[in-house]
Amino acid sequence: MTEKKKVQYVGIGLIFGTAIGSIIGIFTSQLALSAAIGAGVGLIGGSILDSFLYTRKK
Repeated sequence: MTEKKKVQYVGIGLIFGTAIGSIIGIFTSQLALSAAIGAGVGLIGGSILDSFLYTRKK
């Protein structure tokens, strides 16, 4: 799979993880902590999905 056609799930995971963490943070009054946790989970999940799909397409 070429780099041009490859979807960057790490970036998508970072964006959606931060957004979901921020929404949770609004309700728990700990916005920065929840956004940081959401971003971390998004990065890890996106990289796992990225590597899984990359090895599957090989």
